[in-house]
Amino acid sequence: MNGTTRMSRVSRRFIQESSPMPSRHPALTTRPSTGALALTTATLLAACGGDSPKHDYEAEISRTSYGIPHVSAVDEGSLGYGVGYVQAQDGVCVLAEQFATVAGERSRYLGEGAAGGATGVPANLASDYFFRLLNEEASVQTAWRAQSKEARELMRGWVAGYNRHVRETAKAKLPQDCRDAPWVREIVDVDLVRLTRFYNSLNGILDFQAQVVAAQPGQATAASALGTLLARTAAQRRPTASNALALGRDGSQNGRGLLLGNPHFPWAGVLRMMQLHTTIPGKLDVMGATLPGLPVVGIGFTSNFAWSHTTTTSAHSTLYRLALDPADPTRYMVDGASKAMERQRIDVPVKQADGTVQTRSRTFYRSEFGWLIGWDAAGATAMRDARLDNHRLVDEWYGINRAASLDQVKTVVRNNVGNPWNNTIAADKEGRTLFMAVSPVPKLSTERARRCIASGFEAPAANGIFVLDARADCRWEVDPTAPQSGIFSGKDLPILERNDFVHNANDSAWMANPAAPLTGYSPLVSMDGVELDARARFGLRHVTQALSGGARMSAQDVQAMLMNNRVYLADLVLDDVLRACVADASLATPCTALSTWDRSANLEAGVGYGYFDAFVPADAPLPADFWRVPFDPGQPLSTPRGLRVEDPAVAAAVRDTLRGAAASVDDSRLWRDGKRWGDVQRASRGTGSIPVHGGSARLGVYNAMESGSSFRWREVVAGTSYVQVVGFNADGPVADALLAYSQSPHSDSPHAADQTLKFSAKEWIRQPFTRAQIDSDPQLRRVRITE
Repeated sequence: MNGTTRMSRVSRRFIQESSPMPSRHPALTTRPSTGALALTTATLLAACGGDSPKHDYEAEISRTSYGIPHVSAVDEGSLGYGVGYVQAQDGVCVLAEQFATVAGERSRYLGEGAAGGATGVPANLASDYFFRLLNEEASVQTAWRAQSKEARELMRGWVAGYNRHVRETAKAKLPQDCRDAPWVREIVDVDLVRLTRFYNSLNGILDFQAQVVAAQPGQATAASALGTLLARTAAQRRPTASNALALGRDGSQNGRGLLLGNPHFPWAGVLRMMQLHTTIPGKLDVMGATLPGLPVVGIGFTSNFAWSHTTTTSAHSTLYRLALDPADPTRYMVDGASKAMERQRIDVPVKQADGTVQTRSRTFYRSEFGWLIGWDAAGATAMRDARLDNHRLVDEWYGINRAASLDQVKTVVRNNVGNPWNNTIAADKEGRTLFMAVSPVPKLSTERARRCIASGFEAPAANGIFVLDARADCRWEVDPTAPQSGIFSGKDLPILERNDFVHNANDSAWMANPAAPLTGYSPLVSMDGVELDARARFGLRHVTQALSGGARMSAQDVQAMLMNNRVYLADLVLDDVLRACVADASLATPCTALSTWDRSANLEAGVGYGYFDAFVPADAPLPADFWRVPFDPGQPLSTPRGLRVEDPAVAAAVRDTLRGAAASVDDSRLWRDGKRWGDVQRASRGTGSIPVHGGSARLGVYNAMESGSSFRWREVVAGTSYVQVVGFNADGPVADALLAYSQSPHSDSPHAADQTLKFSAKEWIRQPFTRAQIDSDPQLRRVRITE
C-alpha cells in the first residue's frame, strides 16, 4: 500500500509510523556511476569536513482540501523529511525523471535518443553531456561545502523523506505516469545538489545548452556564427515570467499591506510549482508554493509579510569574443599573449539496442572567460555565468522563510544575493512595501561595459545579452563586500521602499514606481529609459489610475485586475486597425469579428481574439514606424500608442497583416462553428479537458497564458501558475490563492484537476494558515512519519 492510499484513509487522527530502516544520510553520499560525474563517499566526506551525527526524523503532515500539505517539525532535518515525503507523493514521476536528467543518465536508461538536432548530437546524449559538465565533481563538492548547516539538514532530510516514499511504494502502485520508468529509485544527497544547480542555471547557461554541447574547435560554419546562435537561442527561449504588485498603507483599502504574486511558469515538468506550508514552532511558520525538490517556500506569506518574485531583466552572464591563436584553435589571445584552453572529457554511459551499455565521450573547452559555446570564422565565443558560482539559493529562501519582518527580508536578500534570476517584491502588515532587483549580476561599471562591447553587438537592450571583447580590462570587477567574486554587492543593486506601491512585470527596475524611478545603474543591472512591454504598462497604468485622487484598492480589486483578462494592446491599436480594414471588403469577416470582440481573453471571447492574437505574432512585433505616437522615455506608461493608418503605406501594411492573420486562424479550424476562447484554449486532464482563460503576454494580458495548437484545441503549456492575493487584518494574514494547474502532475491523482477547475471558474481558495483553520478543514487528513 502506498503512502497516498494510506493517508487517504486517515481522518483527523494521528497515525504513528516507524520505519525499520534507520537514516543513512549523515553526510553527502553517492552511488557508483560511470564517467566524470562519479563521486566517492570518502571524497565528499572529506570535502564536507567529515561525518555528522545520524538524525532521527519526525514530521507531522496535515493535508487540507485540494491536497495542500502542511508540514510541522521540530528542526530542519525533520522539516526537510516531511517536505521530501509530500513532494514525492505529489510528484515522484516528475522528480525521478529530473534526477536522472541532472545526473546525466538519460542515455543509460533510454539510449542516446533521436539523431540530429541543433547540436548534431542525439537528444539524450546531448542532455547527458551538458549536465555531466554542469554537475562535474568539483562543482558539486563546492556547492555542498557552501551550504549552511541548516540548509544541509533541510536537504538531507528532504532526501530521506523522498526515499521513504519511494521505498514504501511498490512499483505496481506508482502513478501510471512512471510505473514502468527505470529511473524511479532512491536518491542520495548529491542528487539534490545537482537539482539546485539546474535551478540556478535557468535563464542562463541552460539557454545555451545546445551551443555548449555542439562547440568543437575548428568546426566553423555559417550556422555557428554568433549572430545566428543568438537569434536561434532567443527563438527557443521560454523564460520564466511573473507579475507582482505590493500595495502599502497609502494604497490598500485597510491601510495594511496587500500583495499580488503571479508567477508564469510551465504547466508541466519540474518547473511546475507545488503548494507548501512549513512550521518549526518558535522558528518559522510560512505558507505558499515552491519548486519541486526545494525544502523551502519560494513564494508565500507569514504572519507578518507576504512576498513574491518576478524574473528580472538584469544580466547574469556575459559572452566574450575570443581572438584565436592562428596556429591553434584551442588557444586564444589576451592582450597579445597566447593562452591554452582548459579541456575536460565527459564520459556518458549509453544503452544500446541489445541492452548492453557503452561509453561515449566528448571533450569540452573552457577559457578564463567561461565555457566555449562556439567557434566561427571570426573567432570563438565563451560564456561566463555568475549563477554557476551561486550556492546560496536554499539559504536565501530559508532566510526569508524565517524572517520576522520586512527589514529582515531586506537584510537576507541584500546579504545573500542568492536568488538566481528573480526580483523580490513584498508587503507587510504595517503597510510597507519593498522592491529589490537583487540577484547575482556581473560587476561591470557602465563605463567598462560600454567600452568592452564587441564590435557588431552594441545593442544589448534588444536581447539582454552582453557580448564583450576578451581583454584583461574587460574582466568582471571584484568587490570584497560581495558574497562571491565578480558580482555586485547587494548594497549596490536597486532597492525601493514605498508606502503606496511597487510593481514589476519583468520590466526594468527603473519603473518599479513611476513616482520614484530607479536610475543610474550599470546597464547589466537595470536600463533606464527603455520601452516597457504591454503587460508591464497595463499593470502600472491600472494601479496608478486606481489610486488616483486618493483612492485605494481592495483584495477584490487586485483579484479583478488579474482576472479581467483585458487585452491592453487592443486598447492601444485596435481602433486604428478597424479604421484600416473597413475600407477593404475582403476583410469584412475579421473586421466584423474584431469590432464585436470585447477586447478580453475571457472564456467567452469570440474569434476576434484569435484574429488579434495572430495579427501580432511573437516573431514579428509591430514595426516601430507603425506607431502614431512613438516611445518617449519621459512618458513610458502612455507611449507608444496608435497606428499611423492615415499613411496609405501603413494602412496597406495593416490590411496585409490582418489578411494573413485571418487566413492562419481560419486554416487552423480551431474557431469553427462559433467557438469561443474557452473552447480553443484548454488544459488536458485525464480523458477530458478544462477551458482556460488568459492570453498572450505580448498582447498585454496580465493573466498571461501560452498555449500551442493541438489537433482539437490549443493546449496550455505555460502561464499563470501559483497566484496569491494576500492581505492582513488584526488577526493576521488573509490569503486567497490558486494553483492553476493543481497540486499533482500525476494524471491519476485526485488533485490533478481540482484547482484547475476553480481557476477556470475564477473561484479563489481561502488558504488555511492557522492551526484552527487547518483543523476545521472538512477534508483534513493527518499523519505523523518517523525514521
